[in-house]
Amino acid sequence: MKTAVLILPGVLDISLGITLDVMNTANRLCQLAARPALFDVTLTGTGRRRERSGSGLEVGPLARMSDLPAPDLVLLPGANRATRGELEDWLSTRDVLKAMERVGGWLEGGAAVGASCVSTFALAQVGLLDGRMATTSWWLAPWFRERFPRVDLDMARMVVSDGPVSTAGAALAQADLMLALVARHGSEELARNCARFLMLDHRVSQSRYAIASHLARQTPTLQRADRWLQTRLGEPVTLAMLADALHMTPRTLSRHFASAVGMSPIQYVQKLRVERATQLLETGHASIESVAAQVGYADPSMLRKLLRRERGVTPRGVRPRAGRAATGE
Repeated sequence: MKTAVLILPGVLDISLGITLDVMNTANRLCQLAARPALFDVTLTGTGRRRERSGSGLEVGPLARMSDLPAPDLVLLPGANRATRGELEDWLSTRDVLKAMERVGGWLEGGAAVGASCVSTFALAQVGLLDGRMATTSWWLAPWFRERFPRVDLDMARMVVSDGPVSTAGAALAQADLMLALVARHGSEELARNCARFLMLDHRVSQSRYAIASHLARQTPTLQRADRWLQTRLGEPVTLAMLADALHMTPRTLSRHFASAVGMSPIQYVQKLRVERATQLLETGHASIESVAAQVGYADPSMLRKLLRRERGVTPRGVRPRAGRAATGE
């Protein structure tokens, strides 16, 4: 596949590196099996021969996008833009806007496109994700929903593919994106072997990485809700109680949570409790029954269920090995 790796200003070093390493590994495995290489890779940019990465390293030489024949696959690694202000400035630069125009033309011409981290914002701002399912960095999801309401944002999955466009979460989610593309355009077996050689784990969900209190910083209402809940995680909490404490109706509060962070107030409470329980299990020797009680669950089976759903682990998997021995787990 003719593959264009688009180097935008401030490209994340680790995101670019894993992009190239996965493709190089896939090509070597193909050659060892006496098959043609899967990727024919070209590094490209909007005009400059070299670009600066997020850590200040020079990346190049780069081919001009305007000089390239239409590629089969376009890859956009993430960029080192962590705040709204930094991201707004980056998205409005001539280089990014110009590059997205070219990507849009390639997409219309039949190319597949893969992007992760803030590069998903670059695709969305020129309408390339309108009407599609997509994902992005978990901590930027509330802003993404607000800015691009025509995109069906799915934050439950690590990689979301809709037609020719595949998107992924932050930084190292580029690894998950690349393995998904190897599986899609090569084979599942090739993707599994790439993962083994590079020692990459299979991850299907971003939810275990999201920090609830960080999401709460999105609005003053969520900040107040978070402060109130943090002091009551070991107590029974209902939607009506939380709404009353914030002087809102339950319906209004539910709508606010849904629009701001894409979850219900009860789901948010569950996320807070799982985070607290994980911290207690990682740093102490209390039994699962005791930890469950400290975070508001009289029945430890509920905590076990939530740990599996939110983190993909059991209590035993969370606890350090020494702690397991001390509690007999």
